Amino acid sequence: MSISLKDVSFLLKIPVTGKVVAVENFVRYTEESRSNAIKMVSNLLGVRR
Repeated sequence: MSISLKDVSFLLKIPVTGKVVAVENFVRYTEESRSNAIKMVSNLLGVRR
């Protein structure tokens, strides 16, 4: 059993809408790809680090 996006939406009372974001380019988890993935997700969410 795992937590689904629907569960998160229900628990946090936030709507989950829009397109799915896939990170196929980050299959090999090097430090550089991890950093790039963090930057991409931060930009999509509008979060400043």
